[in-house]
Amino acid sequence: MRLLTVATLLAATFAGSSAFAQGSYHHHAFCLLTGSSRECAFDTFAQCEASKHGNTDTCVRNSPPENH
Repeated sequence: MRLLTVATLLAATFAGSSAFAQGSYHHHAFCLLTGSSRECAFDTFAQCEASKHGNTDTCVRNSPPENH
């Protein structure tokens, strides 16, 4: 009986966490290119520009998601 209860609780926990992960995706419109790294976390061009650290950093439009 305890095994059934534990299995049910684990199944509910994992089912809830995967549903949350699927619904939390947010596509950001701009990416900051710094050397070889790419950080796509900006909704506006101004936010990206404000995050630049030097003259070699560049802001570019993020490509649309393929499967979202």
